Amino acid sequence: MRSRVIQVNEKMFLIHESVIRRRISSSASLSQNEKPVETKEVEKSLRRFWKQRYPKRDSNTPYSRKPDNYTITLDKRPLKTPDGSLLVIPKNRRALAYLVAGEWESQNALLKHHSLPLTSLVARATVVFEKDLDEKKNAVERLLKYLDTDSICFRHSYPQTLVDLQRQHWDPLINWIQSHYSVRINTTEGIFRQLHPSETRERLSNIVSKFDSLKLSAFERTTMLSKSFIIGLGLVERRLSVEEAVQAAQVEVNAQIMAWGEVEDAHDVDREDIRRQFGSVVVALINENTQ
Repeated sequence: MRSRVIQVNEKMFLIHESVIRRRISSSASLSQNEKPVETKEVEKSLRRFWKQRYPKRDSNTPYSRKPDNYTITLDKRPLKTPDGSLLVIPKNRRALAYLVAGEWESQNALLKHHSLPLTSLVARATVVFEKDLDEKKNAVERLLKYLDTDSICFRHSYPQTLVDLQRQHWDPLINWIQSHYSVRINTTEGIFRQLHPSETRERLSNIVSKFDSLKLSAFERTTMLSKSFIIGLGLVERRLSVEEAVQAAQVEVNAQIMAWGEVEDAHDVDREDIRRQFGSVVVALINENTQ
């Protein structure tokens, strides 16, 4: 069921532009004067309007707590977030600045929002978590709810293919988080959630609360996409590679594929989309100070 939702969302992204154009061109209720105006506004918002893009080191970057951060310029105009804030990239993440610039360079005639995963991560960190400490706290509380419904804590005793995949991809993660953070994780074969000890929740909450804004943004994306707090933590803490995180997040889907075969343009699209999203998380967290 989870893969189907991801598939629908991906297709919605891919057809978004064409749907808008069809509705504009086929709307008989609009007058002749209204049609050209609406069409031009839509095209203006979707079309590439710049020729060159560059990452820029700026010692006086507004909306930033530290100097010498990076911004992205499009024809010498700074790239901004939807709320009008300057898109700011920390000074110790130069690689991220160049990759964000690369996302905008890769846009051709039309601007495709789904092809800007790094930009959206940075924007989330800049607009929400850097400016609003209450929202950052609320985000941590929301993500903790995924711990009690964590997908890897709900086990199946059959079929054997699924049991084997659970042991291969989930057991090492459970062992890691318990030993590394000295916490206890409960698992169940039932359908009702089983709360973890309060000490576990408190300790993991303290750890996530100390994430900087960009890391929290990355953790939020991974957790919500995988429906797993533990997979999200494993990826941002470099316990998992991108491919290992993908396999852990798709254990049930892979078991179904092994039993019934792969659905073309469905399973393969979902798999590549989650790889892209998890990949954006890993490259966003490349820190020059720790290399």
